[in-house]
Amino acid sequence: MEDQIDVKNDGRIVLYKRSSAPDAVYQVRLRVPGSNGYKRCSTKLSNPREAEHFALNLYEELYFHVRDGGSLNAPRFAKAFDSWKKACAKKNTTLKKGSWDRTIQMVEMYALDYFRDVQIDKIGKKEISAYIAWRYDNYRKKPPSEDTLKRECTALRSFFRYLQDASSIPRIPDFPTELNKTKNNRRPTFSQTEWRKIGRNLREWVKAGKRLGKWRDRFVAHQYFLILANTGMRIGEARHLKWKDLRSVNTDDGSRLIADVEGKTGRREVVFQKGAEEYVKRLYDLRRDELERDPPAVEPVFISRRTGLPYTSFKRSFSSMLTYCGIDAENEKGTRTIYSLRHFYATMRLMEGVSPFLLSKQMGTSVEMLEKFYGQVITSEVADKISSTKANFKIRATESRDYPF
Repeated sequence: MEDQIDVKNDGRIVLYKRSSAPDAVYQVRLRVPGSNGYKRCSTKLSNPREAEHFALNLYEELYFHVRDGGSLNAPRFAKAFDSWKKACAKKNTTLKKGSWDRTIQMVEMYALDYFRDVQIDKIGKKEISAYIAWRYDNYRKKPPSEDTLKRECTALRSFFRYLQDASSIPRIPDFPTELNKTKNNRRPTFSQTEWRKIGRNLREWVKAGKRLGKWRDRFVAHQYFLILANTGMRIGEARHLKWKDLRSVNTDDGSRLIADVEGKTGRREVVFQKGAEEYVKRLYDLRRDELERDPPAVEPVFISRRTGLPYTSFKRSFSSMLTYCGIDAENEKGTRTIYSLRHFYATMRLMEGVSPFLLSKQMGTSVEMLEKFYGQVITSEVADKISSTKANFKIRATESRDYPF
């Protein structure tokens, strides 16, 4: 190399030019203790003293960066994202049996554009907090809810966990414990009048599905909606529910159906409202008729006949049901979703005087905010207290038959 300058005479900071032209700028090659390889870049300066000053400042910056766990040549976010996406494609499901496609999409939709050219080891709590603040003002259709941003942060943690396992970063960056704009954004639910209207029209909605070839899907969705509204069960918990997870216990005013579910807080017992076991019996009878025998104990309760697996989503059925029943999907609090059924359950129980402590245990959440903090496992002994309130509309009893729960 021509015009090579070893700034400290130890090979750690070397300036050189790629051309002998008088106005050629100096390049710098840095080697920092504790790191592998070299850092090369242009100083964009042709004056040797100015280039030397630039190189010394850069070396000092990189020295402390490496000492704090960084690296000299960490990939940029976009390149690391591509590697992560390819690695995810080789996996079947996430640790919680979810889809990697959704996790990837959560990062790809906004974070990829925001962090695209940033080196991954330069992203810390400060940068992630700035991203969250940016997201509140940058969206496609509507401002993100706190729950949406929590899910994006969870997806980002998966991304950084992959990088840590690949030794691309020394540790997963810290995430802010609270979002910048904490709001009590509870999901919109249904009034009692609206719920009674749904109850009057659900059966007709199912019947109308016959000419569309959707009777079975609607029949299962019908029971699914009512079960969620009468248990407060989460969508993921219902998706993985199996016949073997159901059993009955005796209480002071009869028996109650109990479901052992696997949720965000681990396994817990969910108590059905009095009479809500009829919805489960309808599904069991459906499978019994289809199979001409009792369904296997390990079979999912909400099984699709087409795939032999649990239904992945009832979103379209929910939207169709609301339209048929004449219920607006939007109200003053936002867009109603299937999660609104869980919120409806919580609202009704609190209005009817159920102890917030018991309700928090039943729903796997906290007394203060049923969606933010989580409780422990509920025991069968409080089943009669949890489900001591009356049904919202009359439940038609199923023909007396034998059931394993």
